[in-house]
Amino acid sequence: MILKVKEKSNEVLITFSGDLGNNNMPIIRDYEYIDYSDYLIIESTYGDRLHGNKTEEIKKLYDIIINTVKRGGNVIIPAFSVGRAQEILYFLNYYIDVEKRKELSNVEIYLDSPLAREALEIYEKHKECYDEEAINLLSKDFDLLRFNNLYTISSAEESMALNDKNGIVIISSSGMCEAGRIKHHLKHNIWKDTTSIVFVGYQAEGTLGRKILDNAKKVRIFGEEMVVKAKIYNLAGLSGHADIEGLINWVKNIKNGISRKIFIVHGEEKASENFKKEIEKSMKTSVYIPELFEKVEL
Repeated sequence: MILKVKEKSNEVLITFSGDLGNNNMPIIRDYEYIDYSDYLIIESTYGDRLHGNKTEEIKKLYDIIINTVKRGGNVIIPAFSVGRAQEILYFLNYYIDVEKRKELSNVEIYLDSPLAREALEIYEKHKECYDEEAINLLSKDFDLLRFNNLYTISSAEESMALNDKNGIVIISSSGMCEAGRIKHHLKHNIWKDTTSIVFVGYQAEGTLGRKILDNAKKVRIFGEEMVVKAKIYNLAGLSGHADIEGLINWVKNIKNGISRKIFIVHGEEKASENFKKEIEKSMKTSVYIPELFEKVEL
């Protein structure tokens, strides 16, 4: 997002990166580079790490699902309703309809998030935003986001009915397990050693998702202490946030640079500090990490 601020005869450009995301992710076109800005406010979620190889991460997801279902367990995938949920469906569908993996086509996959369900319909209405790969697949009658063993859940009653099923995949929100139907699915599955919980997005410090990812032995869900016996997996390469390489690459590709200052936000202290150092290695632009609630005069 670029703001043009005019004061008398002066015009100042302020650019806000939002969640930059990763290039070469499916469905939607890659992000574009800006030409110039006076100020840049940029995220730093993964400012201190590199993601794994995306192809390998998708293969891991496939293997986790098949192995979990074979032992009679459920795969629980906390996913953000817009973006991540649709991308996970795309990856699974690719294995089912393009690579013809019969084992996966026999697994019931449930999308249990009213918002993700609505977002799915919006994705399907706006094919003008698709990337070249998605357009090519559409031309071959490939349905990017729908497949025979996908079930989209609407009502709370349908969601609760999943508690009685085994050997299924549940994609639900919120992505950090702080609210929504995912908490109910965790409550009914986290204590089982046959369950697999697969994180495909960033988990902020202090959230339920982060506690589970950090191998907590017990967590509290709806006021009840639950023992964590499920197997926990982190597929960070599927996250919607760019890694340090992607962040630096985006800043370096601003054609005419940032003339005044770069503000680093939306990251834990270590990630933000590392990102700042990496920018300063290759650019002369002033870089600043504001404190929470700090006011900065431009």
